[in-house]
Amino acid sequence: MTYVKMPLRWLQIGSRKSVLMTMILSNLFILLIPLAMGLFLYTKVEQSLERSANRSNTAMLEQLKLSLDNKLAEVDILMRQVTLDTKLDYMLKIPADAHSADKFQFVEFMQNKMSRYRSMISSFIFDYYVYFSASDTIVSSNMLTDSRTFYNNSYMFKDMSYDDWKQKLLASPHMMTYLPVTELTRGHEASANIDYIPKDVVTYAQSLPIRSQTDILGNFVVLIDVSQIKEMFAQLETASHSAIYIIDNTGRTIMGTGASPLPADLLKQVGAGEMTFDYKLDGINQMVSVTSSQKAGWKYVSVTPNDVFMQQVNLIQKWAIGLLLLCLIAGLLAVYAGAYRNYSPLKKTVNAIMRGKEMNGLPASNEYEFIRQTIEGSLHEEKNLRNMLAQQTPVLRSNYLSRLVRGYMDVDAFETGGQALGFMDISFISDRFVVLLVKIEDIRRFSENETEQQWALARFIIQNIGVDLIGPRHKGFAVELDRDRLAFLVNVDPASSEQADADVRKIAESLNGVIPDRFKLDITVAAGGVHEGGKAIRDSYPEALAALEYRLIKGKNAVIHFQDIAGAEQHYYYPLESEIQLINFVRSGDAESVDKLLDKIYSMNFDSTHITPELGKCLFFNVTSTFLKIVNATNMNPNEVLGTDFDPLKAVFSYPTAEGMHAKTKELFGTLTRSFKVERSDHSTLLLQEIVALLDGSLDDPNLGLALVAERFRMTPQYISTFFKKNQGQNLLDYITRKRIDKAKRLMENKELTNAHIAQMVGYTNDVVFIRAFKKLEGITPGKYRETVMADKTGS
Repeated sequence: MTYVKMPLRWLQIGSRKSVLMTMILSNLFILLIPLAMGLFLYTKVEQSLERSANRSNTAMLEQLKLSLDNKLAEVDILMRQVTLDTKLDYMLKIPADAHSADKFQFVEFMQNKMSRYRSMISSFIFDYYVYFSASDTIVSSNMLTDSRTFYNNSYMFKDMSYDDWKQKLLASPHMMTYLPVTELTRGHEASANIDYIPKDVVTYAQSLPIRSQTDILGNFVVLIDVSQIKEMFAQLETASHSAIYIIDNTGRTIMGTGASPLPADLLKQVGAGEMTFDYKLDGINQMVSVTSSQKAGWKYVSVTPNDVFMQQVNLIQKWAIGLLLLCLIAGLLAVYAGAYRNYSPLKKTVNAIMRGKEMNGLPASNEYEFIRQTIEGSLHEEKNLRNMLAQQTPVLRSNYLSRLVRGYMDVDAFETGGQALGFMDISFISDRFVVLLVKIEDIRRFSENETEQQWALARFIIQNIGVDLIGPRHKGFAVELDRDRLAFLVNVDPASSEQADADVRKIAESLNGVIPDRFKLDITVAAGGVHEGGKAIRDSYPEALAALEYRLIKGKNAVIHFQDIAGAEQHYYYPLESEIQLINFVRSGDAESVDKLLDKIYSMNFDSTHITPELGKCLFFNVTSTFLKIVNATNMNPNEVLGTDFDPLKAVFSYPTAEGMHAKTKELFGTLTRSFKVERSDHSTLLLQEIVALLDGSLDDPNLGLALVAERFRMTPQYISTFFKKNQGQNLLDYITRKRIDKAKRLMENKELTNAHIAQMVGYTNDVVFIRAFKKLEGITPGKYRETVMADKTGS
């Protein structure tokens, strides 16, 4: 390998600049994060202030609307009081040439009605009057005259002639109509005597009669003082420098405080119902707020210049921009200073490496790459050396652990320190050990092809899962013992030695839960006891083997601990009576009773007691021998029932668990029982007849009972009792009692026989037992029964 000495300046040209620039850009990016957050917060604050100002402006506009609506309610009340007067409809039809009595009606209306209403209204209503078109009469609160005189002497509208005034206001139909602001002046006669200041008014008109709008006979007119409305506007105008407008439901401007009327497109937006929007009016950006009134059908419009509306927001914007620039300048200086400070150690590191390093090929692109290549080269060389040493380690490790687990060697005291076995990556943390054995029962759920590759994969999965489960609390090692068997060597942590037994149980349960559920591998886990010292593994491994053999009792897919089976009983339950009963059930063809009896034998031995695997096999051997006894004691051909060359012992003991052996045993006995049932179907009827004949002919025998019948027919009492109840429908003892009482009732017809004689004649040893049985069945004593029977016969 040829090395070329690389000058230091090669790294200093461009590389230093590149790394330094990378640091500067990285720090600059970090600086921009809070700046971006500040801009975001400024935007949110600006939006919040804008919404706040808009809500404030809208609230004042709503307050103005409520105040003005309350004032307009006076107009509505006044209109209803005047227009709903009972005499008004009559007065509207009085002609101009009516006699004086009718004309006097107008005088009374002015004095009694119109003048009285004046005291009920506020200064908001400047004046009001009623026009009667039939008589061309106007009646106000203090005046009764014709329309022309009223126009010339009382009120005159600016820029509106008498004819226009009469046509538009008095003769036209109006339905609670508000007319735009108009300047009101006095007539010539009045102005000659009094200095009158022009007044702006909003005119309200309602056609009469109010119940009909087709035949207009007059109008009720109210003049509203605009100065009162403008006083209400003053607060909002002062607070927001706004121009206020009132727009009716037709889009007509009733009044406004602005210098110019609202343009048509703005009125269109207002009519569309937009509550708040931006609009450019006379070249100035404005904020328009709208609120609607249901009282008069008006819309109140506030037009505020944006420079006023956004005054506080603009001030915050100036401060924010200034602060942003200041932070940016200070941040750039800090970024450069920090980047250069961080780069300085890097530069010194590169110089130190270059003083003792020969480079091969072209130089690195920058300092970081140079350091990375240097470290990778060193690590690569070390790795090659380690790989050469480690190639033989797995073989040595596996061989050592296998011999250790099988008990071919002990754990020396010096090995627990971890130094002597370090070359095999083995170290022990204590001299306490437990051995776990795992039996792989079946891999068909994991893989349909049971190849060596699939078996190896199954063992690999179990090894890794087992070591991981042991790892959190203790140290674990996995060893392959056979194709379907693995061992786990658990080295107990001294800090957890007191709960080692509980930890081992938890590890075994977790392993037996994870492997079948997640990986579809059926396993059985057996655990030895926790032992201490050099022979700990040699003592624990045989215990784990003994526990694994106990899978015959527990079944496959179980977790078995040696401590749980150490107290197993050295006997099993299969008494001679049960064997005789089983033989009788089979020979009588009672398959149901055979199944129940076999289940009872299995339950008594495997559910209720701790039996050893050896005794379990012995039990099934004896039950199978009973099966062979029945076959050999009959003349049946076993090949016809069980098949040619069938070996029941091989069939039963081919199953690795007691549960499987039990199921096969029940199958064999079921087949044999069904073969007897076919032959014994007629025998059952004959047997029942013989039992009934024996009972009926032996009623006088005091020993007549279940034991006597079983002895006569050479069957067990249990079988006789079950057979009789099943075929006769009642208990055998109840049948005997019934027959004896029936015979006693027949004997009672003979007056010479006493109850004691009758009791002996029907099989009772004394009359007390007889009387008790008679009363239980008949409800009365024998003496009472005889009296009743004799009385009936005498009477007849």
